[in-house]
Amino acid sequence: MERAADGEEALAKVSASTFDAVVCDLKMPRLDGKAFYRILAASSPGLARRVVFVTGDVAGTDAEQFLEQSGCRWLAKPFRLADLLRAVRESMA
Repeated sequence: MERAADGEEALAKVSASTFDAVVCDLKMPRLDGKAFYRILAASSPGLARRVVFVTGDVAGTDAEQFLEQSGCRWLAKPFRLADLLRAVRESMA
């Protein structure tokens, strides 16, 4: 398991290593989740299908539209660990 402090660091990590899945916040410094996802989808579409977003701000926002268009699984904060584990497992199915 790896951790990144911001979107640019996350992008560097997924470019340098192999990952089974990515759990990503929509709001990150330096490179937000939407931009991270778009770059990842262009460079690694297989991994992009295994992204699970977490966010505290969805209803009636551009985040809601992005999540619908991307087809990514997502969880609203706060969430239970069991729900996160289920979403990651489903993303890998």
